Amino acid sequence: MPDLETFGRTLLPQAANHRALRQLHGHLQGIDPNGPLVDRVAKLDAVLRWVRDTSRVPPLPDGDPGDRAQVGRLRLLVRALEVFPDSAASLGALVGSVLGECNVVDLIARSGLPADRGLFGETMDRLSRSILPEVVDERDLGHLVSRWFGSRRDLGWLETVPPHLVLRLTAALRTPASGNPWVPLAHAAADALSLIAQRVSGVGLYDGIRSRSPRVPVRHSPFFLLPRATDAMLAALIHGDRAALESALADCRGLVRACLETVGAVTHDLEHSGVSVDVVYRLELITKNIERFSVLLERIVEPDPTAHADGAKRLLLQLLLVRKRDRELGGIVRSNMHLLARKIIERAGHTGEHYITTTRGEWAKMLLSAGGGGVLTTGTAALKFLISWGHFAPFVEGVLAGTNYAGSFLLMQFLGFTLATKQPSMTAAALAGSMRSSASETNLSGLVSTIARITRSQLAAAMGNVGAVIPTAFIFDSYYASKTGHSFLDAEAAAYVLHSLHPTHSPTIFFAALTGVLLWISSVGAGWLENWAVYRRLPEAIAEHRIGRFIGRRTTRWASRVFSRNISGIGGNVTLGYLLGMTPIAGKFFGLPLDVRHVTLSAGALTLALCSLGAGALKTPEAWGAMAGIAIIGSLNFGVSFVLALMVALRAREVERRDRLKLLVSVVVTFFKSPGQFIFPPKVPDAVPVHGPVSVPPPPVRH
Repeated sequence: MPDLETFGRTLLPQAANHRALRQLHGHLQGIDPNGPLVDRVAKLDAVLRWVRDTSRVPPLPDGDPGDRAQVGRLRLLVRALEVFPDSAASLGALVGSVLGECNVVDLIARSGLPADRGLFGETMDRLSRSILPEVVDERDLGHLVSRWFGSRRDLGWLETVPPHLVLRLTAALRTPASGNPWVPLAHAAADALSLIAQRVSGVGLYDGIRSRSPRVPVRHSPFFLLPRATDAMLAALIHGDRAALESALADCRGLVRACLETVGAVTHDLEHSGVSVDVVYRLELITKNIERFSVLLERIVEPDPTAHADGAKRLLLQLLLVRKRDRELGGIVRSNMHLLARKIIERAGHTGEHYITTTRGEWAKMLLSAGGGGVLTTGTAALKFLISWGHFAPFVEGVLAGTNYAGSFLLMQFLGFTLATKQPSMTAAALAGSMRSSASETNLSGLVSTIARITRSQLAAAMGNVGAVIPTAFIFDSYYASKTGHSFLDAEAAAYVLHSLHPTHSPTIFFAALTGVLLWISSVGAGWLENWAVYRRLPEAIAEHRIGRFIGRRTTRWASRVFSRNISGIGGNVTLGYLLGMTPIAGKFFGLPLDVRHVTLSAGALTLALCSLGAGALKTPEAWGAMAGIAIIGSLNFGVSFVLALMVALRAREVERRDRLKLLVSVVVTFFKSPGQFIFPPKVPDAVPVHGPVSVPPPPVRH
């Protein structure tokens, strides 16, 4: 190592005493490639900290004026190594010794790739790693690389390093005295290829994936053959057999394409036969591992040195980026739940299509169907009071209340009646499906007509529910009073009902919005249960059950059709019932003032309360406030559940924001020009909006 003056004059004659040169001279002195690993890592860390410094150095004759400060420092380091071979030999030996003793395989073969522990295990592991402190293992190259280049600023300047500079650096460190310090990386890359191939093979031959893959013998499966082709390719590379290498490389690339085609076939099967989060997670695991395998494969066999250096740099950038994302929960949840969410939304949307009326006859049927639901709700409201008067243990009371609600909703389903508040979350999914298929159209008349049909259908259902529950509750109370001599509710209970429904004297507004959330959750439960049944092929199992030998195949096929037609409704009704029944109990358990406000049930309870208090109560402010509360409850029940369902459906179906804005403008214009079709069906079905195509300016470009 020359003295500082010679070092400076040789590299930068115009700035021989520059501070950066003095620092670099100090870092390149006293390198001991045979010292303890901790000392060697510390020395390498000091050199890299000098490179990462943002202070600029005087430009070299071969430098680029547009270089970042770190790239300029890297040029100076490479120049020093090229001019002073002894320094290059010392630093190259240091790099080679550190790489030789560190675990490099995990950095290449595991960083950023999902583990085979499953979605739940991977989620819990990421959560724990994001909260708990980790011990830095000096022998784990992944930890060291994250420490050296862990910030986004480092990713930025590394991206701008030119390939020829990377090639010069790797060549400068490879000297006769130090040997090739990059041999451990090459060996680790080969081991990583074998490890990834084995991982892809094991996951690809998992029963849940193999049963949905194209039917081939296991020995002919691309997942089975990939590790063997990889071993053959690595053997040819080691022995320098060019012909065998080309053949094995072609086999590996063909098997990679075949594996991806199999993943596509399994995904297509899931689209039609129901989604399993476990299978989706494993498909994600296979896809990401194959992507890493392909990158490594091209790096190992790349003959051009400059392209090889550039590919190595890009691989490093990719590893750094995915290591930063290794602790993030959002990415893994989004990537694995997206397909399930879409299938749930699609199944909810398919159910929601039945709630959308087109003709006046269908609108009238919806009104009558909702009237039947309102009649049944009177009994549900009365039974709710009886359960609360029983003073049961909280859990028992919640179960009984949930059973009351769920039983009532199921009875409505099997009798063909309608509960209005179940509709918004279902119809929102159907609307999102229409938006996805019509996103590229400039004339949104069809979508606006769909919204108009949804709106008037919702109004018909709401009018039917509330319009039937009020007279039914009045008739019920009159009959009860004729038999017992007093109203169903006493004065204290009736006064409490009026107070609990008042929008300013009680938390009714919050409870109504919470109920809207529960209504939306019930639609998710309906879609999930139907997806679960379809994924496990329960309709086919029922149709082909062995009991058919005794009762006849026609009967089992009929049962299968009934099951398919009703499983979604059963899931949604049971979920909604127990959510409504158990939410107040959960609030008591946690000490939170939680309750539910369902518009039809509340309207029935208010009618019973007014019957108890007499006609004079209608003139009181409390009664008028409770009536206003019913209107607010209905609006929030419908609005919150519809908005939540629409947001999730739009995201699951990947509808662009610009398309949403176009639709909003189109709906507003149509409503002000022709509000009648949003309330009552026109004479001509599917009336076209009275405006032309709506033009929306593109969103501003973000720089």
